[in-house]
Amino acid sequence: MILTHLISFSRSSAVTACLMLMISLPSQATEFYSLASIRMQIESFIMNYPYASPYPPRFQLGKLDSRLRLKACAEPLSIEFARRNMVSGNTAVLVRCPQESAWKIHLPVTIDVFDDVLVAAKPLLKGQFIDTDAVRFQKQNIARLKNGYYSRDSNLEQLESRRNLAQGTVLTPANLSPRLLVHSGQQVTLVLDYNGMQIRSTDEALRSASLGEVVRVRNSQSLKIVEGVVSGEAQVRVNL
Repeated sequence: MILTHLISFSRSSAVTACLMLMISLPSQATEFYSLASIRMQIESFIMNYPYASPYPPRFQLGKLDSRLRLKACAEPLSIEFARRNMVSGNTAVLVRCPQESAWKIHLPVTIDVFDDVLVAAKPLLKGQFIDTDAVRFQKQNIARLKNGYYSRDSNLEQLESRRNLAQGTVLTPANLSPRLLVHSGQQVTLVLDYNGMQIRSTDEALRSASLGEVVRVRNSQSLKIVEGVVSGEAQVRVNL
């Protein structure tokens, strides 16, 4: 009977001693930052980044080396893109502990951002004017559109195709150009605004130009050359 009590007491003492030892030793969970937690915070940062897009981004995050031993950080982690002008495509995020002399890591990430962009609804010929019948919207990965694109807020008035474009081609500033309203050698109407009065004459354009561009014109009688701004089809305005 005495022996049984001694054995029970010894086991109880051993359990208590083990618990005390565990409390006194530093915890691995508090000594190092959880890599899984870091990854989740990066994912949240990317998903909540204010992209100008109606669709959520898709991304592929690089792997965190499982051998990393990053000290626990008493402050919230700072997460930002490694380059502020590269927030999509092949880029990287910078994660750091804000504490003085703390750690920081770079992690590569590929981010796809989508938007509804304008594409050719039918084959377009070089010089063809862009109207509503010529275009339609299509969901595209804008991170890959290095030449730019046109979205719902874009104004395509006074634009024309620079070259022949196949149906489905994404419309960009590289394949569209401002429509020429004045052509070199063309007879244009010169409108002269002077003290509230308008004086009109027929002059010759010395170069081709689009809306808002400055162009030189020559009067056919006096041969005098003046500069004006293209204000409409075959029309140049001069303010005095």
